[in-house]
Amino acid sequence: MFYQFLKILVGFTLRIFYRKIYITGTEHVKKGKAQLVASNHPNGFLEPLIMACYFPKDLHFLVRGDVFDNPFLKPILTSTHQIPIFRFRDGFSKLRENSQKMDEGMQVLLENKNLLIFAEGGTQSIKFLRPLQKGIARIAFQTMEKSPQTDLEILPVGINFTYPTRFNKEVMLRVSTPLQVRPYFELYLQDKNKATETLLNDLYARMKENIIHLEDQSRLGTFEDVVVASRIHLKNASVLPVLNNNTQQLDIEKNLASYIDQLKEPEYNSLNDEIKNLKLTLKNQGLKWNDLLKSPLNLYKSLLLIITLIPALIGLVFHGLPIMGGYNFTKSKVRQTEFKASILMVSTLVLTLIMYVILILVIIFTSISWIWLPIILVSGLSLRLCYTIYTQTIFKGKKGLQDSQKIAQNLVNSLNQKS
Repeated sequence: MFYQFLKILVGFTLRIFYRKIYITGTEHVKKGKAQLVASNHPNGFLEPLIMACYFPKDLHFLVRGDVFDNPFLKPILTSTHQIPIFRFRDGFSKLRENSQKMDEGMQVLLENKNLLIFAEGGTQSIKFLRPLQKGIARIAFQTMEKSPQTDLEILPVGINFTYPTRFNKEVMLRVSTPLQVRPYFELYLQDKNKATETLLNDLYARMKENIIHLEDQSRLGTFEDVVVASRIHLKNASVLPVLNNNTQQLDIEKNLASYIDQLKEPEYNSLNDEIKNLKLTLKNQGLKWNDLLKSPLNLYKSLLLIITLIPALIGLVFHGLPIMGGYNFTKSKVRQTEFKASILMVSTLVLTLIMYVILILVIIFTSISWIWLPIILVSGLSLRLCYTIYTQTIFKGKKGLQDSQKIAQNLVNSLNQKS
């Protein structure tokens, strides 16, 4: 019950936090089937939240055991299907519990449920699929040893964040065709090491198909500039945060990463020169590189801004404090980049819920009408909509922006043709 409640609440929050969430391949998530979900791990605990909310089947999770030491968090973690796994740094006394916890994870699979494992191990905010740890192969094979008739699959998942630490950006998640464990298990019965290596190699290749993978991380800055230009065609997309099953942009960015990796030094330097010249042109017009993703103010946007302005101001009065509280808490308490976005979202959600609880108590114990509750809720949504319109709109330099957008699009089209 609590899991389902959080699924609705967090799912709604994710739609507010992200501008677009692209999810494809969820037809491979099958009910009544034992499935290990193997995902990369670039952004704290946002990945499990996104999958738990938008997969058509409840998930169980293997998570860092030390978070269960918090007496307040432990019942919440347990009720949301989380299973602790301990590391050497947690001490030998904790490591002894791993055998029991691994049995719990295997029992999830034996009951034809889904178990999520971050196959890389720890979290790292990087556009690169790191080597997979052996743990996922170990769980798969031990489950098959325990119940050889189990029809176990591994679901390769790739999740990509356009700007991992920031609000109002995009997520692209794709699930690909599952790997059947049985053929690897048959090899495992003959040669355990070879079976483990083969499974991990095949899984790595399948996961990599879903991930923006830049081999040469020293070229990340250039890649980020190029993908901004590649998203220009999305500038007139709906201003409402929506789920989307289009995989086109993910494929575009994957191909661009592969192309930039393969560029020889002279070609790479030439590309940087083109970007530098375009940035200089934009700067001379008082524009920034990310302004390429904006569109000029038009009648439709003007009407939306006029309609939402007053409700948005009301929304700012009531929601401004929890929003700023979330930002300030994240800024002062969170040092690790990988956890900034998740802590920002969760802390803002908690503070907003506290605000609404206080509001409800005020209504109960005063003569204030209940009508204010939906009004304040709608005003908060109006604030979100107004913010989106404002950040996607250019208010000056329309002609120069459009000319620069054409140059940038031609640059990307040229790269796509070569890739």
